[in-house]
Amino acid sequence: MKLFVWSGLVGPDAPEQGISFSAEDSWSASNSSTQPFDLAFLKVDSDKAYEVAQKNGGEKLTRKDPKQPVMFQLAWDSSKSQLVWHVLYGENPTETKLRIAVDATTGTFLRVEK
Repeated sequence: MKLFVWSGLVGPDAPEQGISFSAEDSWSASNSSTQPFDLAFLKVDSDKAYEVAQKNGGEKLTRKDPKQPVMFQLAWDSSKSQLVWHVLYGENPTETKLRIAVDATTGTFLRVEK
């Protein structure tokens, strides 16, 4: 198992731009943070998730601050058997101004997250 991260952020505290990855690690089915999913669930890319998030609250933030950092997390929701894009507006994933969940299969708005 490897963790892959793509970054397009620019700034003094931003990670290096491009794709980075972790060292290989052993995968364990009992580890809830390493839930695999069928790639066929991924039908909507992050650009569409961004459009949906903008229409559901994100546009207010980016209009106010055009340099507003936006991050994306793709996660499997095992309770609903659903792949979800989490569109995060803020400096880092733990301190966001807004979090929007978008279905990564249909591209539909799911919810505003706290």
